[in-house]
Amino acid sequence: MTTTIAVPARIEPVDRPEGDPEGAESLATSLLNGAVRLTDFSDEAEMLARSKWYWEGKAADAYGSHALRFARTHRPMGDTLKRVARGVDVFADRLRTLQSEHTDITGDITVYSRDRADLIADVDAARDVTEAEIAALQERASALSTRRAAITDDVADLVARAAENEEFLVQLFTGADTASEAESPTGGVSALALGAMAGRPTASAGPEAMNAWWNSLSEGERNAVIAAYPEKIGSADGLPASARDDANRLLLDADLADLEAKERDGTLTPEEKQRLTNARATRKALTYADGYTMPGTGDQPGGQLWLYDPDAFGGEGRVAVAIGDLDTADDVSIQIPGIRTDMTSVGDYTTEASHLYESARYNGDGSSVATMFWLGYDTPAGDLLEWGQVPSEARAADGGERLAAAVDGLRASRADDPAHMTAIGHSYGSTATSYAATNHDLAVDDVALIGSPGTGPADHASDFSVGADHVYDGRNSRDLVAALGEQGWLRKGQIFGLGLGVDPSSEDFGAHRFEAESVDRHSILRNFGDHVRYYDRDSESLYNLGLIVDGHGDDVIAADRSYDPWWDAPIDPEASREPTTGVPGRSLTGMEEG
Repeated sequence: MTTTIAVPARIEPVDRPEGDPEGAESLATSLLNGAVRLTDFSDEAEMLARSKWYWEGKAADAYGSHALRFARTHRPMGDTLKRVARGVDVFADRLRTLQSEHTDITGDITVYSRDRADLIADVDAARDVTEAEIAALQERASALSTRRAAITDDVADLVARAAENEEFLVQLFTGADTASEAESPTGGVSALALGAMAGRPTASAGPEAMNAWWNSLSEGERNAVIAAYPEKIGSADGLPASARDDANRLLLDADLADLEAKERDGTLTPEEKQRLTNARATRKALTYADGYTMPGTGDQPGGQLWLYDPDAFGGEGRVAVAIGDLDTADDVSIQIPGIRTDMTSVGDYTTEASHLYESARYNGDGSSVATMFWLGYDTPAGDLLEWGQVPSEARAADGGERLAAAVDGLRASRADDPAHMTAIGHSYGSTATSYAATNHDLAVDDVALIGSPGTGPADHASDFSVGADHVYDGRNSRDLVAALGEQGWLRKGQIFGLGLGVDPSSEDFGAHRFEAESVDRHSILRNFGDHVRYYDRDSESLYNLGLIVDGHGDDVIAADRSYDPWWDAPIDPEASREPTTGVPGRSLTGMEEG
């Protein structure tokens, strides 16, 4: 009996995508510096054109008119050059990815070729083989055929995307290679980007429509849109976090190049100085997030810049930085800060996000995690009790609406692969989170409030969109801010009249209270120092927050709720309990600084 073993054909080597990513990035930097110089020169020309204090008359008017015309001609050229620089940066990033994929595919081809040669040798050597041996050879051949089909698909995809990336670069330069094009409002915008943006829905259409539009684009169109319109992509709810991250990094790099050049020239305005401060704080936080290594594992989940708006709220800014991949993580958390938080605080809060990431991973079920610090609303500027003032709930109400919209955007971007999501509101941020969960149907699975001065419009945990069983509260008994909330039959706070709603740690509210005492807490007095210990490593609070983020809120270490005996001030049973540390199952142990 003659049996034929159909050995699949060999796979020809695939050419490596041509180009030097580092060289392209260097070119992008040079172009960006040139754009900055053109813009600065244009600004100076306009300033001279409008200056009348040193020269008047017909000659001055003629000179001013010429200088103004010069400025208005060269400013668009600077903008065009900036768009081209961003496009080259995108090209470089995609080229680096393509070359990395080429390395992987080449390895797959090498292994395939080796296994194919082994099969051919075994077939040639086969003599008087049994049916079982023939079946085994046929099975190996079939498996090789499946692998060959997958590899050839990868090769075809790589070749197509490499060609698309090169075509994007060609369009980028040919769209700005004449004076008229360089002076055009769309100079440096590729035809791919213009065509793609024509179908972009308005923000009012909702994040689902934005996501559907993005999914309809080719990779080349997406790259072109990010390069040409990063300010529109970086803050668009409904788009993947990876796209927002790419766009926001472009904006950050452009800001740093522009503003640091002006700083060297001594021409920064006060507003630009604040923008540069915000940009530098963001760069530092993002560098930390990108390089963060989880202690004990060596894992580097990477960082994402989900929001970057340094001019928002009069220069206080909006920013969101994540540890981990918001597009793919099984468990996603959003940390909402409180009073006196602005963009310059992003570094400290990103560090806290990394601590939360560790907690969710160390004590979790093995699921992937992403933790994001989100400053997307205008926080009050003063301290609670500072000069006897207490922030109103107006900014919390606005913050709640913005938070709910941000979460809706995250949900829309993960419509085909929904994550378990947790919102963690700290301090005044807990009040903002309460507004989101009460008035705006906050689309998370669990809510945790820590150091809360009150729950705003919510009288009971059941008022929250997640339901009472998914509302958690952590309160350090020495936390002065957390003692402001109202409770008891007269709804009296421990510091009467200074709260922002019901105390979520109380029996009145009905949330699941978890242990959140610090071993470093003050021995007796309530204070502000204990208000900022909830993300400390090796702490009860961090341990329990990690369980909630991981989707195991039922496993938190429960704490007795505070209560009002009506004849005296409200009582916190946790005040007399000795805090724990270094106890497996009650706190995190073995952590070292990453």
